[in-house]
Amino acid sequence: MKKLFNIILIAGLSILAVSCKKEIPQPPVPVSVQLQFENAAFQVEGITVTLTDAAGTAYFEAVTDATGEAGFTVPAGSYTASAVYKITKDGERIAYNGSNNTIVVTPDTAEPFVINLLQVISQQIIIKELYNGGCVAADEAGSYQSDQYVVLYNNSPDVADASNIVFAITAPYESYTENAYYSSGNTLLYEHEDWIPAAGALWWFTAESVTIQPWSQIVVVFKKAVDHTIVNPNSVDLSKPDYYWMNNGSITQYSRAGYEVSENIPASHYLTGACFAMSPTGWPITAGGPAFFIGKMPRDEANALCLDSEKYDVTLGTPMIFAQVKFPKANVVDAVEVWTKDNESTSHVRFPADINSNYVSITTKLGYSIYRNVDKGATEALEENAGKLVYGYTGGTDDIEGSTDPSGIDAEASIANGAHIVYSETNDSKKDFHQRKVASLK
Repeated sequence: MKKLFNIILIAGLSILAVSCKKEIPQPPVPVSVQLQFENAAFQVEGITVTLTDAAGTAYFEAVTDATGEAGFTVPAGSYTASAVYKITKDGERIAYNGSNNTIVVTPDTAEPFVINLLQVISQQIIIKELYNGGCVAADEAGSYQSDQYVVLYNNSPDVADASNIVFAITAPYESYTENAYYSSGNTLLYEHEDWIPAAGALWWFTAESVTIQPWSQIVVVFKKAVDHTIVNPNSVDLSKPDYYWMNNGSITQYSRAGYEVSENIPASHYLTGACFAMSPTGWPITAGGPAFFIGKMPRDEANALCLDSEKYDVTLGTPMIFAQVKFPKANVVDAVEVWTKDNESTSHVRFPADINSNYVSITTKLGYSIYRNVDKGATEALEENAGKLVYGYTGGTDDIEGSTDPSGIDAEASIANGAHIVYSETNDSKKDFHQRKVASLK
């Protein structure tokens, strides 16, 4: 009995010893990040570099020294590092932008991590707003998703020729779908190829000439170019005579059930296209996080590309069902990668870094849109904007775990006040876009 008591006593003391044992906190680790451009150190002082942990809960900033290196002291763990540097040269706005999502800090870390910067020269025509997530149904019982559109903007003081702009999405259609383009690791199969996969169809204007005036925009409606507010006051009016509409009339694979146009919109504002992968109802730009892009290509070339099976990529499946067209990278004008807020942990980027890095999140079915951030410095530098800019922007969703425009400039209010807005161009969707509470056309 005494022996049993001793065993119990020893076991109890062991448990007490374990329970009293405290985790010894690991000291922070000094690390550095070196910026590079074209395989050489990017030796510019004062560039802000950010480190964000894998959970998105910790955020660190440091600035580069004269060698282009930024020093941090952070806890061990996995991080994403990013940086952007903007200049104006010979009238062109140039951004050097890059990120590295493979940073793992350990107590033994000694060598600098590297961010390879890419040069982004300002484009005239950019994606200003993408409205794809839909809104609340009229009876508040569900969602309404027939009102998708995109706004293209002329981000310059010169008239822009949009005649050869084509519209496309990459595959998979949703950000969180299993992606066979990642065979292993975190690198896309086409990361270093000269093409990206376009999914479903390409679309282009039918009008001989399409122009966008300086600091102005055009609206392109994806499926139903009607006044949606008649059936759902939560939605938007897409029946304006200056809007454009993707007409599925020439695409027999797409049923007309999902397509409709107001008599207000002239036939000269119709788009057409060519389908190269089957879809039962229409072009599959979804609420579930599309990777949307615009390119520039003569219409006959775009049509020929869609019909040339030699240019198909079948990584995701058989031709005419899951085939993608190999769209030349050199013809891509602008892109935005969208992930749904609820599926970030299972999502993958679909653009290679030289087209677009990172993503912007959206909460669907609430009338939110993906809206481009203002380039504060470039906008304030325009002499004609004196006294016209409206500050105190509250249109973002940062108060509900979303995002907002860090410039603080209310773009739409400023435009209404006669200002000219220069929007951000870094080819990083997280830096260039935010989630807007109300679509700008509302």
